[in-house]
Amino acid sequence: MGVKLTIPDTFQPSGQRFVVDLMLMRLGRWLRLMGQDVANPGNGSDWEIRDQAAREHRTVITRDRRLWQSCLKIERPCILIFSSRIEEQLLEMAGAGLPMRLDPQRCTLCNEPLEQMAQGREQWRCRRCDKLYWRGSHWRKMEEMLEKIGSRREEDWGSGQKK
Repeated sequence: MGVKLTIPDTFQPSGQRFVVDLMLMRLGRWLRLMGQDVANPGNGSDWEIRDQAAREHRTVITRDRRLWQSCLKIERPCILIFSSRIEEQLLEMAGAGLPMRLDPQRCTLCNEPLEQMAQGREQWRCRRCDKLYWRGSHWRKMEEMLEKIGSRREEDWGSGQKK
């Protein structure tokens, strides 16, 4: 009989560093837009992701049950994500206590810290790859999606359901 616990009891989202597996690269990009430090996996093998997580003091986020179980065996913090849909994946991370708000601090491609362009303007640039970010019309759509997820989480917790 498998253990259903997906989020370690000691999980604290603020200041937490993550590494995603290859199945969750899109979730990783969203988490970076939300201010989280989320590394891409090296070449993606289970043991290399575990080694990277240990070396860089990161929590593994995966959809792979074998990787999750192997992390549990060596007491490596790991979050098992059940859904394949980005909205549901974000809801699972909200259930882990991650705030559902945009906070552009890291590049969605390479995870490097962003720098704000001109003072007072909502534009950022990646120091490594020069990718530009700005508050455009797409920004409001992303905020609405995160607000909806946050509301769903509150409804689920308010009705006694932990999802």
